[in-house]
Amino acid sequence: MNETYIDTIEKFQAQGLEAIKQVQAAQINAVSSFREMFSNVTSKMPNAQSFSQIPTVVSKISELNSTFAVKLIEQQNDYVNQLLNVLKSTPVETTETASKN
Repeated sequence: MNETYIDTIEKFQAQGLEAIKQVQAAQINAVSSFREMFSNVTSKMPNAQSFSQIPTVVSKISELNSTFAVKLIEQQNDYVNQLLNVLKSTPVETTETASKN
């Protein structure tokens, strides 16, 4: 029973990741089109150089977000492991052990 449940969760996760991947590909295409249009418009503007720093800032923010996500996942994993240890160490009282007390 547990294996079927775990298999189902893995399938949902794989489907979710694939859906996210497809959405990301569509967004990359949209941003690429926007970038091309934006470059054409801003190339004629004075001080257009300031726009060239946008990718650097976005890259730094992405790095920060990735680092945060990794730390969050590690923290959640530690938390779940601590909960599991508490649950494993808690004696379960059955009707047999209850009648002995």
